Amino acid sequence: MAKDKFLKILNSNKKIRDENFKIDLNKNMKYEIYSLKIFNKMIDFLNFLFIILIFIFSFISLNRQREWTKFYSNMVDLRNKNNNLIDYISKTEEYFLKEIELKDNLKKASPADLIYLVKTKNLEEPNFLFNSLKEISNGFNDGKYQKGY
Repeated sequence: MAKDKFLKILNSNKKIRDENFKIDLNKNMKYEIYSLKIFNKMIDFLNFLFIILIFIFSFISLNRQREWTKFYSNMVDLRNKNNNLIDYISKTEEYFLKEIELKDNLKKASPADLIYLVKTKNLEEPNFLFNSLKEISNGFNDGKYQKGY
């Protein structure tokens, strides 16, 4: 009888241990599931944050790229203008060097070499109204000598 009683107590303790174990397992599983949900929410938030950061930095980089493109195109224009200025400077230097070389070949003029031109008066062109009035008066004057039939 003591043996049966001992076995009943063992079985009941085993059931209690199994139930406690099941309860602990359920608590642990619930805790694990809850912690996994929190972990998944944190990962989702980080992914969303990374996507937002990628978009923001891409727009910033596109803006910087546009500014660098403008700067580079301005620098290319400035280089082309400088090259053109260098061409103009070299042409003017060449011109003045030729003038210096020709200076020795030039003859100094004497008064006998000069041709004097008589300055004529500038003829003023009468305006349109004056010309038309003059033609009308000439027409009246011509009409005095015509005979009608």
